[in-house]
Amino acid sequence: MDSLLTKETPAQRQIWKRKLIELRSDSDNIKQQLHYHERMMHANSKEQQERDELLTLRRRRVQRNNNNNNDVEHAMQNMADESKSLHSSKNMVSELLNSGQAQLGNLKEQRERMSGLKSIVLDMGNRIGVSQSTMRMIERRDVTDFYFVLGGMGVTLLVIYLVWLR
Repeated sequence: MDSLLTKETPAQRQIWKRKLIELRSDSDNIKQQLHYHERMMHANSKEQQERDELLTLRRRRVQRNNNNNNDVEHAMQNMADESKSLHSSKNMVSELLNSGQAQLGNLKEQRERMSGLKSIVLDMGNRIGVSQSTMRMIERRDVTDFYFVLGGMGVTLLVIYLVWLR
């Protein structure tokens, strides 16, 4: 392909190079989508296979239990236990979802309060007579404080990692 570009004018070469780059990136994107689709199909088929295995195990157990009349009650008890377990799992998931929604609501409220607080602080600074250069200096200090916090967290993680290895 690149050899064909040498026969074109310089302006045409740039256009064709861009088109080739776009085609290569499109090809890479399509390959990535194909790999993702294959992984999903493999995961779905694996889940279906595991589900079928579990159901056949249950059927075998039920069939064995049906052969023995005394074990029918045991099979029913197993089904009732399974139903209770499923119900409790459903309740736990709904509690987790409710907790997550509450946390997101709290974060939203906190963000609104913080944005309101920033505007109040700026208004107070204007009333007091704080200049723009002072405000920029304060903002730069916030940025450096942020870097210090990140550095401290990094050092703390390094110390924890070193202690964990020993």
